[in-house]
Amino acid sequence: MEWISINEVCNLTKKSNTTIRNLARKLKAEKSKHIKLERLPSGYDKMLFSLSYVNSKLIIGKPIKNSNTAIDSNSNKIIEILERQIIAKDEQMKNKDEQINNLTQLLAMEKQQVQMLLDPPKKKKRWFGF
Repeated sequence: MEWISINEVCNLTKKSNTTIRNLARKLKAEKSKHIKLERLPSGYDKMLFSLSYVNSKLIIGKPIKNSNTAIDSNSNKIIEILERQIIAKDEQMKNKDEQINNLTQLLAMEKQQVQMLLDPPKKKKRWFGF
């Protein structure tokens, strides 16, 4: 297995030193096989990550060049999901608009019926009225 230092992991993943150190502490507490301690002459331990762990867990994907910007594959997946959600919301909005139109028509019909009930009956003209 190939081992790399925390600084090398930071450079590869573009994550902060603190984030990688916190991950190293967590893996050390779990006694993971992906981290190794190397004793330095000064008496301190140097934490090393396995390169396979860094490649599989920390490096998400290779960036794809697209019109002078780097978009990784996960960003593309997120964009696709958001586009699907927008399309679904548009369909829901169309359905809601149809429901509103139907309810508006029903309300207008109800108003007409109520108005007819409230209007006093018209007087009949008598044939003998002078």
